[in-house]
Parts: sequence; C-alpha cells; structure tokens
Amino acid sequence: MTATTLVHRDPGGAASLYETDLRYTKLLEGRFGERFLSYRRAWRERSEGGDPGDFPLSLDISASSGCQLDCVMCPLPRRRAAEAAAAKAAAPSKPARPDAGAAPTAAPGHEGGAAGSARAGRRAGAGRKAGEGNPGAKRRLMDIGLFRRLMDEGRERSLPAVTFGLGSEPLLDPRAPELVRIAVNSGVMDVRLGTNGQALTRELSEALADSGLTRLEVSVDAAGPESYARARPGGDWRRLLANIEGFLDVRAKRGLKWPLLRVSFLKLPANRGELPLFKAAWEGRADMISVQEPIWFPESLLPAPPPLPSPPGPVACRQPWQRLGVLEDGSLWPCCSWHGERLLRGETAEGGVARAWKFGAMASLRLALAGDGPPPACAVCASAGRAPGCPEGGNGGRGMGRISANGEARLIDR
Repeated sequence: MTATTLVHRDPGGAASLYETDLRYTKLLEGRFGERFLSYRRAWRERSEGGDPGDFPLSLDISASSGCQLDCVMCPLPRRRAAEAAAAKAAAPSKPARPDAGAAPTAAPGHEGGAAGSARAGRRAGAGRKAGEGNPGAKRRLMDIGLFRRLMDEGRERSLPAVTFGLGSEPLLDPRAPELVRIAVNSGVMDVRLGTNGQALTRELSEALADSGLTRLEVSVDAAGPESYARARPGGDWRRLLANIEGFLDVRAKRGLKWPLLRVSFLKLPANRGELPLFKAAWEGRADMISVQEPIWFPESLLPAPPPLPSPPGPVACRQPWQRLGVLEDGSLWPCCSWHGERLLRGETAEGGVARAWKFGAMASLRLALAGDGPPPACAVCASAGRAPGCPEGGNGGRGMGRISANGEARLIDR
C-alpha cells in the first residue's frame, strides 16, 4: 500500500489534505513553474489580510443551477421543498374537469412564479432516480457571452485559477468541457472542477481529459454503500465508483497525468469511523485525499452548533481577499460558503470583476472582517465549522472560516 503524506491541516482542524508521495504538488510545480509558486505565495500573503490586490486569485464559477442529490449537509434539498410548497400555495386553484384526468404536478425545484428570491429559487432538481437528476426541473445556464467576458478580463489580469462547481453540480451542464477549454485558452493556469461524480460518464471523462482541466475533485464522503446512501440520498454508490474507475482508466490508457484526481471525505454522523477505510481505499489511486469538517447551515440535516456569543468577536476568514464567486445569473459570492450568498446582494459581474473586487460591497466586507464587527453570516459560518454530533478531528462544508495554516503546506490550501 502506498503511504499518504499530510501536507496541510487548518489550525482549527477543519480541513486536512493528504497526497501520495508528494506527487500532487510536485506535478503542479513542475508543470507551471514559477507562475504556480508565485500564485501560491500570493495566496498565503492574502490569507494574512491587508492588500487584496487588483483582482481575485480565483474565480469560482456556477455556470449552471441545480444538483441531482439530496445530501444531508446541503441546504438545497430543504430549500427546494420549501420553494415548491410556496409556489404551489401561491398558484391559483382551478376546478378539475371530469375528463381531464390527473393534473400534472410541478417538478421539485421548478423555478419561477412566487418561489422566493432569485438566489433562493435558482438551483433546481433533486434526483428521483439515483444519480440521474430530475428531467422535469428547469436549470439555468450562465450566458456563454458572460463567461467569455469573465475569462477575457481574467486574461488581461493574468488570473491564475478558476473553479467550477460553486453551489451546484457542474457536470449537469453539457457545456462543462467547453467552459474548461475556454478558461484554459484564456491563460488560466489552475482549472478545477468539483463534482459529486454521478454524471462522470466515460465519454465525459474523455472530454475533460481533452479540455485541459488541471484538477478533478470528487466528493465521495463514504467508504461503503450504506453510509453513502445516508450522506448523499439520491446518489448511486456503484455508479460513483464505476465513474471514478472509468476516469482513471481513461487517464491511464492515454498515458496522461492530468487532470489530477482529488477525492474528499466530509466527516459526518453518517460515516462515523470510516476514515481509515476511506484512506486505505484511495491511497495510491487518487493524487490527493481531502478530509474535511462540515459547516452547518440552517436548512441542512446536521445538528446545529451552540449559540453565538454576543458580540461574536472578530472572524479570521480571508476568502474575500483571495476568491470571488460568480453565479449563473452574474450575481456574486464573496467566498465558498452558503452563509455568504447574500452578503453581496445586488452586486453583479456585469460591470467587470475588477470593479466589484476593489469597490462597493466587497471592500465593505473586508473592512468588517478586519475589524471587530463581522457580518452575522460570517460569525455563524466561523462558529459552524464543526457541527455538534459530527466526528471530531481534522468543501458541503469546507471549514473555511479561519486563516489557513502557515508554512509551505498552504501551497495547496484551496
């Protein structure tokens, strides 16, 4: 068995990253050289606060809405149910005709009407059949022109990184390989895609291998079918494993090193005690193993954390110095947590990323985080990085409400 090496642990114990024989970081450094090292130095420097620079180091993209799973740690399934109920209640009732038969019902997560705010209602589609999603749910796609404008601006600013999958399942978007290719052709060095793996067919693995994708990151969160079913309802364990094996086979038969593969394990009551089995299963197969604590959200099925102290005190999160999220409708997120989704309400990418990054709500948010009066959402996120009832110890939640560890280990802290 190939041993893994711990290369990063968040000081709060929220995230640990392991790699096989240092292969992951060596490959990244070897491929991108000084540009990669400079990018990671800038990431470390911004984790200390201070100057956020003129542009984010990473754009985190939600190019399509929705997900096909009902994961216990995610707020989306409960939001979809609430929104569907609200839409049904708001819809005018019509008397049934004797010859009309059964009236059709709205698809779960269907967007539109009085289903709540644009942000709350934009992500659709719990799967009715394991791993396949809901064919009746509407999905919103980012306008390709908007995405190209984002990448053009990134090219002008030498944007180092793009991540696909912010708050959604990116492989439900049939354009995913094309979007990756556009990012790569725009000079982005580190292009990542995070997925639940259910839609990772062999054909799609081949397309992603051809696209120039740097890292494929698959959320597994279990060591067997029973715990997987508890953690990720709607998913198919055998399909997940077959899809990952198919990806590895495509890479091996083509003699490729890329995309690098990371598998992640979010510590949950559903998978208690399975971490050793998980690590043993993926050592020597995945390039990186990520072990994370969940972040609690009100609509998740995880136990709630203790009440916040009053006042909550400063929060050490520095993601608004490092990254910016862009949703499919062009609205902005300041971090990778659902707690931050409304902090930039009204801000969009239409006026340019650089402007939004330097001024307005982002600048005000940094001032608040650097002082003693952080927004309540940030205080909740920082305190919710370890939900009670979950296993103790060392992205779903990513435990990002704290400053990352110091030293060279932070080179891959993303």
